[in-house]
Amino acid sequence: MKKIFPLITALALAACERPANIPMEYEGDRIVVNSLVQEDSVVYLRLTRSQPPGAISFPEIANAGVRLTAGNTVLPMQFKTIGGKGYYVSDAKVTAGMRYKVEVTATGLPAVEAADTLPRRPLLREPFAQEGGNRVKVYLSDLPGGDRYRIRLYKARKLDNGSFTPAERRQYRFDPSYNNSFTDLVTETYHEYSLIPDDRFDGKEILVVLQTRQVLVKNEVLLLEVSGLTSASWQYLKSLQLQEANRGNLLVDPTQVFTNVGKGYGIFAGISTAWVEIPVK
Repeated sequence: MKKIFPLITALALAACERPANIPMEYEGDRIVVNSLVQEDSVVYLRLTRSQPPGAISFPEIANAGVRLTAGNTVLPMQFKTIGGKGYYVSDAKVTAGMRYKVEVTATGLPAVEAADTLPRRPLLREPFAQEGGNRVKVYLSDLPGGDRYRIRLYKARKLDNGSFTPAERRQYRFDPSYNNSFTDLVTETYHEYSLIPDDRFDGKEILVVLQTRQVLVKNEVLLLEVSGLTSASWQYLKSLQLQEANRGNLLVDPTQVFTNVGKGYGIFAGISTAWVEIPVK
């Protein structure tokens, strides 16, 4: 299995910027924290100011007081502009086995705080895909104890240094002939990602088989991303998924997006990602 650290960092930034509607009574401006804390990466913390319902722009907070700790150790952070947006970036990378906490103050706004740990990194082996077909296979070894996963598939692009980076997201569905552990997730619809708890296969190794919408082409390379999630990152992503599924449906109540930020909004949660390159044979 190859680690793709620059890729992980870029995707974490994109994930934190996903827009979300939060249907609740507006109680005045609050600090909005967005950071999915990724193992083996520095922390990228995006801070904005909430706005009343209907707003389309959310001012970033560039002069906040930010205190990030790993256990009892303070990790210095610097404000940097990346891709035209401001982020508070830690000097040190995140490691497993620590509890991370962020405390934020800003003039005229209530102080906020949030904390989380890192989940276990998924264990993957023997990825396989064959030309002319539409199945992608990989073994996932689940450890005893509650785990949660997000699965995404990409067509890869080869860089000058020989490594691969995602070129485009590939839609897929679970193959009903193989995925007995995912019977409740088997549908006729293709998706860009799936969120899966290990309730049906806790402590077991399972074969995961994805059906792609497109026929696989010889010599192309796919990248399979499987992310381990904490309870907080799972609830956040699950609430976003439900909100998107219910968008425009007047027969259901609006989905409130999960937040673990005390006295504010947003998310500060752990995620650990495993990547495998899958050359199409």
